[in-house]
Amino acid sequence: MSSGTDKSNFIPFVALLLSGSKITLSGKILVLPGEYSHWHNMRIIVDELAARNHSVTVLVHTATPTVKHMEKENFKYIVFKVNMEQQDAINMWQNFINAWMNQTAIGIQTLSLFWKMMSGFQSYLQAVCEGMLLNEQLIASLRGMHFDMLLYDPMMLCSDLLAETLGLPQVVSLRLTFAYSMERLCGQLPTPPSYVPSVASHGHLTDHMDFIERLENVLLYISHTTVFKLQAMSTYDKFYTKKMGKHDVNKIRSTSQILTLQSTKAPFP
Repeated sequence: MSSGTDKSNFIPFVALLLSGSKITLSGKILVLPGEYSHWHNMRIIVDELAARNHSVTVLVHTATPTVKHMEKENFKYIVFKVNMEQQDAINMWQNFINAWMNQTAIGIQTLSLFWKMMSGFQSYLQAVCEGMLLNEQLIASLRGMHFDMLLYDPMMLCSDLLAETLGLPQVVSLRLTFAYSMERLCGQLPTPPSYVPSVASHGHLTDHMDFIERLENVLLYISHTTVFKLQAMSTYDKFYTKKMGKHDVNKIRSTSQILTLQSTKAPFP
């Protein structure tokens, strides 16, 4: 009798404990990857999310030179069409790499490289952004999937505009940009040029620099920052203003600055 009574008392106790426990649910995550090393860097995160039973959907376009969306994976691909051939995208990125990495070009050669890069980047921006944001069927389909968040690489253009359109919280995964331009200007990353070498093809600069090396580092910061701002004005600003209006673009920038300024209170390693 006593054992039966003990069991009957134990069952309500277990039920009470279970009622207070938290239920862990997997999330639905939309991913917009970058290209080349950016995708390989993000792929680690994507695989880990899928391994933890999250529902991961990777959104790519038809001209991607890196993401092998035809291969079978433990996550889902959604492919949208853009008005650009894959070879054109490869050529654009090759011009981009040549412009940044070429250390021998001077004068008119340098201007020619950057002109090709910025012209190609503007066409690429228009093709990707219009193919993604003006595709009403795609937007409706993504809304219907009820994602919980958007994980993106800023290399995937207009990702933040897609997040605004879908009303999703954003998480950014960025491998690096030259002279940490995007990290500094958009993420408020502290990078004093006297101690932090710019990310460029010049691999000889370290955190221990003499006067000449520091001078070189400062010049690299200035040149890469100037090119980044010119590129933003000639590509991003024009499309963002056309899509959202000047007032809305400034509002998003202000909100972004507030959020990143708050995050700078965290200690840096």
